[in-house]
Amino acid sequence: MEIKDRESISLKTLTTGDADEVFRVIDQNREYLKQWLPWVDRTDTASTLQNVITGWEKGLELGTDLVFGIFKDDKYIGNIGLHDMKKPNNSAMIGYWLAENEQGNGTMTDCVRALVDYGFNSLSLNRIYIYCADKNQKSRDVPKRLGFVLEGVLQDEEYLNGKYFDLVVYGILKRNWR
Repeated sequence: MEIKDRESISLKTLTTGDADEVFRVIDQNREYLKQWLPWVDRTDTASTLQNVITGWEKGLELGTDLVFGIFKDDKYIGNIGLHDMKKPNNSAMIGYWLAENEQGNGTMTDCVRALVDYGFNSLSLNRIYIYCADKNQKSRDVPKRLGFVLEGVLQDEEYLNGKYFDLVVYGILKRNWR
């Protein structure tokens, strides 16, 4: 499955054949990513990623997860996905990360916009939400730019690098999406 975002940016579902490239980008950005993402240290080999991608494929089959690689000019630069999709409530959480050198040019904002459009228009979701570490301003700016509402703070929700972090929750309803 593929969602075209901009001329040079596309979102594509990953296969186990992508594991080496995904691992390479994670490994190159390991120090940066592990500031905010608890899974980075556990992602220590390409074969680990093959297992993770197999899990994403299973989630796609079950309708619980829809994970895409972000590609710029056909080069992998990050991930974005709809997770924890709940059918009775028609809700899902967006998670995302981008290689550090690809940040600051609106790529993630455009990718989140495209995924929200897809979630509301193709999957008939009613609510989409995003968790961000309270100190991760770059991540928090994405939902703000797109009109998500600050719904609350989950205190000490994430334990990472020996410390607890608050997570900020942003959400948007289909009826409020532009």
